[in-house]
Amino acid sequence: MDTPRLVYYNDAHHFHGKRVEPPLTMSKLRWPVDEVLGTGVDLLVMGMGYGDVYFHQSKVGRTIGEEKDVWENYIDWRIMRMVEDAAKMGTDQIEESISYARDNRLSFFPSLRLQTRNPQFTQRCGWLRWKHGLDVCFGGAEDDRNTWAYDFSNKLVHEDKLAMIREMLDDYGADGIELDFMFSPAYFRPHEIESGIPIMNEFVARIRQTADEIGKRQGREIPIMARVFHRREDNLGIGLDVETWLADGSVNMVVGQVPEFLMDTVLPDGQWMANAANNAGATAYIRPPRAVYDERTLGPHIEMYRALSQTIERQGFAGLYLGYLPWPFDEKQYQVLREAALPQAMSRRNKRYVLQPRESQAPSTVTEAPRQLPVDLVEGETATVTIRIADDIAGAIEDQEIRRPVLNLRFAYFCIEDDIVFRINGTTLSRDDAEITDERAMHMPRIPAYHRGEIYAPPGTSVHWFRWRLDPALVSQGENVIEVECREFEKRAGFTRSLNGVEVWVRYKEFERPEGLGVPTIAPRS
Repeated sequence: MDTPRLVYYNDAHHFHGKRVEPPLTMSKLRWPVDEVLGTGVDLLVMGMGYGDVYFHQSKVGRTIGEEKDVWENYIDWRIMRMVEDAAKMGTDQIEESISYARDNRLSFFPSLRLQTRNPQFTQRCGWLRWKHGLDVCFGGAEDDRNTWAYDFSNKLVHEDKLAMIREMLDDYGADGIELDFMFSPAYFRPHEIESGIPIMNEFVARIRQTADEIGKRQGREIPIMARVFHRREDNLGIGLDVETWLADGSVNMVVGQVPEFLMDTVLPDGQWMANAANNAGATAYIRPPRAVYDERTLGPHIEMYRALSQTIERQGFAGLYLGYLPWPFDEKQYQVLREAALPQAMSRRNKRYVLQPRESQAPSTVTEAPRQLPVDLVEGETATVTIRIADDIAGAIEDQEIRRPVLNLRFAYFCIEDDIVFRINGTTLSRDDAEITDERAMHMPRIPAYHRGEIYAPPGTSVHWFRWRLDPALVSQGENVIEVECREFEKRAGFTRSLNGVEVWVRYKEFERPEGLGVPTIAPRS
């Protein structure tokens, strides 16, 4: 298969199974494929069920509905009915998706979750744990969240996963397989992680061998994709030596999943993955978060996606791996799915480069993202932040295709009577040239309940925005340094001021319709 430019993930559950009202029809069964046809998506990845309880008619794994007759949960009942109706139609979710995608020249990978931690005999417990109990799990104290997690030092676990991979590649003829290491990511007991790395390397190599044997028999090459953390140390911290997998040829594609809740348009800590993949003749992708800390929107704006796409292309990634976009898709989602596939076509389109505040994840074993915000302002000191711009600013200036970029600084509890100097790349910005907005009761969009961490910036505060339209020559491709020099504070203002938002809006001479009155733009002449 050709190298995918844009990968999209459908978990088969939240964005298909539970949305389907019985009775099932073939049209409803084909929704996951239909909704991405005609976009820039050229590889659709789909989950296979609840971890190791599956939505297809498996011969080796437990299919939803087995060992359960009455459904207490409405959504689970609907999914069961989808699976039941598909079986009566002589097919299932995975089989029809593979066939229909192939008919429409769309590549399709089932996604196998390597880890789950559902207790024995529960609804989402697979056959391996059902039959062997704690013998194949971590075990431990009753309050240990990983008590029922699979122990990957146990060969029975390897054989169980390999059996499902064979079913997908051999019986179902899937184009490839995704190994999802990001669902409940724990594979060895804490004191066994270092010794577990060669065990996991051997397991992934066996998956490669299995795919090669099937591919040779079927006369095709079968790619293997691994979805892992985008930071090297986070992977090694749970026993995943991704660089060895790439160097040994065990995987063809690797996806770096960013574990944070907020999406950065700058990723300073993922370059190693692109380098390792490119050196091995493989491809690497980034799966970004789906939210931003921004007063205007909770989901990233299209111009933020453009900035991220430009950033990772410069770093050597093959593209983005998206998923969980608001459903059902409307014009905004389809614009993202169209444009994200071709960052080179967006090189002279408007982009917004943004810095996000620090955040925690609870519980979490991952490294804290190296974020610079928020920065408290201290009298007599200079607060400094850097923001990396991927655009070829100099080339756009030479071609006379760039408009004046906009620098936007957001401050919480700013005191307008302070003596403060602002600079970008060493050049002082006149306060008189700034457009200043004072909002005394600003509230960020509400964070969804599923985010269990903490964002170290206020959800509501008094805010000042300072905006400058810059000479394009002041902005450069690469690192841009922004300084806020706090010379003297107003003595009676004893509150803490902070910088908690930075945005560089890179603007081009796009073909834009003039603004109308009461309508967004003036309609074109027919």
